[in-house]
Amino acid sequence: MIVFVLVAASPAAFAQFLFGPSERPTLAACMAIPENKAWIQTVTRQLRERAPKLDLGRGIVTVKFHVDFRGHVTRATFANSDNNARTLVAAGMITSLKLPPPPDDMDSGCRDFEQTFKFH
Repeated sequence: MIVFVLVAASPAAFAQFLFGPSERPTLAACMAIPENKAWIQTVTRQLRERAPKLDLGRGIVTVKFHVDFRGHVTRATFANSDNNARTLVAAGMITSLKLPPPPDDMDSGCRDFEQTFKFH
């Protein structure tokens, strides 16, 4: 015998049940867990250490990227760039990150980053 149970729920609650939360966690929420905070600090430290020091003229490049469960950078997109040389430098810097894997239970949204490089 198969029994179906229909539970009344709002469309938003049902969608969240099926597809997960629709909003990404905030940085504060990601940093609230000590293991997550330590890993995010590792990412930001490496970004600072690898900041480009080349004179490519004034400009900016914004890079949005995701770090997968193995610590590899994926899904990088570039914005605000008006110069291919600056974009290539930023791409090289992001792809050269040698990150440890994030904590096992870290929310995927906590592994999304946005970095703006300012060239002078």
